[in-house]
Amino acid sequence: MLQSSKNLLIFFILTIVFIFLLFYSISQLISFNKFISNLVLVLVFIILFPMVSLKSAGLIATIVNYVWPSALFAYWLMIDRQRNSEEKIAIYKIIIATLSLILSVFNEGLAIVLFLYLIIQVVIEKKEFFNPYRIVCLLVSLLSILNVLICPGNQKRGALEMAHWFPTFNHLSFFDKLLIQFNNIASNLIVSHNFIEILFLLLLLRAVQKKQILSVILSAVLIMLCKISQKLISDPLSVIVHHSSEKKFNYNITGKLLGPSVIFMIMIVMIVFVIILLDGKSKKSFVAIGSLAVTFSAGMAISLSPTLLASSDRPLLFLYFVIIFNCAILADDIIGFNKSKDSLNPVDEISK
Repeated sequence: MLQSSKNLLIFFILTIVFIFLLFYSISQLISFNKFISNLVLVLVFIILFPMVSLKSAGLIATIVNYVWPSALFAYWLMIDRQRNSEEKIAIYKIIIATLSLILSVFNEGLAIVLFLYLIIQVVIEKKEFFNPYRIVCLLVSLLSILNVLICPGNQKRGALEMAHWFPTFNHLSFFDKLLIQFNNIASNLIVSHNFIEILFLLLLLRAVQKKQILSVILSAVLIMLCKISQKLISDPLSVIVHHSSEKKFNYNITGKLLGPSVIFMIMIVMIVFVIILLDGKSKKSFVAIGSLAVTFSAGMAISLSPTLLASSDRPLLFLYFVIIFNCAILADDIIGFNKSKDSLNPVDEISK
């Protein structure tokens, strides 16, 4: 009993440390240097993060397997971005960050996120990418992907999971698997949780502030689509979830997912368009769209696993983090806009 309490206390302390590391790293990444900005970041996270998602496979297991690696990956990303900005980074920080990266990519989702991030960096940096530090990161990425694909333990686990959760999974076409996961993500973002709607609302408020009529219209349409498509998205998917564990699966029911998929795809395109309208072809819009695209793709990768439905929304936690942090950036922009207006004196107004 005493040993159990001691272990629980250690887990609690470590979790606090990792959560602090996560927020510190994200704060540095998005350049939140003021107290009010960091307060907004924490409050938005507390309000929007779906705590119920941490309980789907047991609270402790989910925190250890998803939250802790997220903090380690965010720390590595912070050091990586500082290094790219030609800041002088102490060698011990780079070593710690690299070790953090190695530990974080034992999570399959983050292994995919790292791989996609490095592909983007190759495109951006071109020849400059190929240096000893980047080669180490690339090796870590490739080894983590190979571990997921060819590790005998993972293959054995996959066979057992398929027999239990989705016996006919191998008979589904690749397109059907993608379609199911695409709708699974849509259902979690639009039906199960409301923070995607909050993102649309914040985009609308920002568009109103900037007096961009087209952005206002598109943001309003996004909110309406979010409202009216909930049942359309949830009903066909719930039928598939209900029949997925059966040995005789009716493959025709996946066709019912096409309509909801088209609606969700339209919403994704509109989100990208609104972000570009608000911030132009800037670094800010690139980071917002890039972070959403990378974590969304990592969530889609679970479609290759027979647990794509049984995993609940755990593989989407990294996407949730990114959406919530983008909400915090928008909220901070809205508050900052109002403050900058209030700070103008009458002389400034007349001179304009």
